Amino acid sequence: MSLAGLVLVVEDEDPVRRYTVSLLEELGFAVLQATDGTEAIAILRDRRPEVGAMLLDHSMPGLSGEEVLAELEREGLTVPVVLTSGYDRTSLERRFAGHEVAGYLQKPFRIEALDETVRHVLARSAQAS
Repeated sequence: MSLAGLVLVVEDEDPVRRYTVSLLEELGFAVLQATDGTEAIAILRDRRPEVGAMLLDHSMPGLSGEEVLAELEREGLTVPVVLTSGYDRTSLERRFAGHEVAGYLQKPFRIEALDETVRHVLARSAQAS
């Protein structure tokens, strides 16, 4: 059962990305994955209407999470974003203050936190559309 489209997981660390994708699939979500910000932007250019939420790693080689958000905003590719990071939420909220962020998940996260956060973001996104 898909709530509101796909969840795009953007994570450069292979084991972390695979783990996150497997948890989301176990929870019943349809998932796309990108290994970096450039790939994430390309996927969204192609499939934006289908993507209900994006889990975005805040620090990656190449484009950082912040640069990915800035590029998506420039192109008008708005998607609800959940930032994932080893940093605490307070420092992320300060750093991403100028951007639209739908949620935060601190790594390592538990399946319950992932489930609750993604469902909340998708439900809010569905109400807004």
